[in-house]
Amino acid sequence: MQCSVIIPAYNSAAFLPQALDSLLSQTMDDFEVVIVNDGSTDNTQEIIDAYCARDARIRCFSQENAGVSAARNRALLEANGDYVTFLDADDYYAPDTLAAFCKKAKETGADLILGRLCMVAQGKPPYFHDAADVLVREETIDTFDKRLLWNFLVSNKCYRRAFLLEHGVQFPATGFSEEGAFFMDAVFAGATMAGAADSVVYYRRHTEEEGLSVSQTASEKNLRSLDGSMRRIYASAEQALREAARQDDDYLQEILYKHLHILQSQFYRALWRMTDDALALCASQMETLLQRLTDAKRDAIQRANADLRLPDLAKTKTEAASRPQAIFFVTRFCSKEAAAALFAQTCPLFQLVLTETAAKDLPPALLALPNVQIGGPDAANGAPVLRFASLPALDPALLQTLLRFPVPKTALAAKGLDLLLKRRHSA
Repeated sequence: MQCSVIIPAYNSAAFLPQALDSLLSQTMDDFEVVIVNDGSTDNTQEIIDAYCARDARIRCFSQENAGVSAARNRALLEANGDYVTFLDADDYYAPDTLAAFCKKAKETGADLILGRLCMVAQGKPPYFHDAADVLVREETIDTFDKRLLWNFLVSNKCYRRAFLLEHGVQFPATGFSEEGAFFMDAVFAGATMAGAADSVVYYRRHTEEEGLSVSQTASEKNLRSLDGSMRRIYASAEQALREAARQDDDYLQEILYKHLHILQSQFYRALWRMTDDALALCASQMETLLQRLTDAKRDAIQRANADLRLPDLAKTKTEAASRPQAIFFVTRFCSKEAAAALFAQTCPLFQLVLTETAAKDLPPALLALPNVQIGGPDAANGAPVLRFASLPALDPALLQTLLRFPVPKTALAAKGLDLLLKRRHSA
């Protein structure tokens, strides 16, 4: 058998049919699907049973909930294919993907094939992952190519199964960025690599309306798990460099930079969804990493995230509210949807000021946040004030984008909002 496709499934009823339909539509027939139902409590098992009855290539194993890593490791032991891929239950393949993976693996003899990755999200245009698209054009890829550090997602990879078993490569039980740890374990074990430009994996980014995935949750648990995964990658890189008799401090710096990038992009920028304990832990981890970076790396990440005012990190939400980069002042109407879109801003350092009229339809929990006040923007502290009669549903990148331009922000608001706002407005 050429290929085994491994799918961990936990309460995946909403998306699993699309994943399985994409497999049954593959132009290559010689593959199997190994699903591990990881203790689902919805009707995931009913869907799996229906597909197993429909196609003998689909097999299922069930276990009590033990996490995605345990599910993937279990399936890897049950797999029979020469090659193995890992498809999440909410992702899906283009019709030629498996054929492209296997063709490239046979042509090159590589242990690891990298494919294209198309990012999809409800209500947003799809786009290809830039870092993955660069590597798929390569016939050979060096173990210490820094671009690999920006390709942690598991879904667009195809592995020679014998290589994984020979080197004991398994998913760690870290719970966050375990995909990156697995991938880099294979890389540091000496996997030969090549790209398959004809393969496309569609990776779903969940919206808040759909319910954020576990990996999109800014929790203390995920912060500690990320720290464990990245420490593992750093230690493995040090060992691999020693074994190769290479000294590459810049490569090790790139790992620290990547860790800090994840912290600021997926956690600190989501501080309004965090507890104060999680925010304090996030700020502490970021400060430690900033201290370990060289001056050049530190300057680079500070320039790329100027709106966050690194390294002056807020450790509580009250502290974050006291240093706004902008004030949104709404005088007439603010819907729950518009407020939710505002709090999804990638730059979280803002205040929302509402008149009593504008605040009347908002939930008490939102009004109790430290960066929300009723009245007028009396103490702006030099921050620009963006005034609205009715707050529209803002694009999540609006504030971060506005802050990049060296002109008065109130002028930008007047000139640029039509380009940056979504074309859906509140009543």
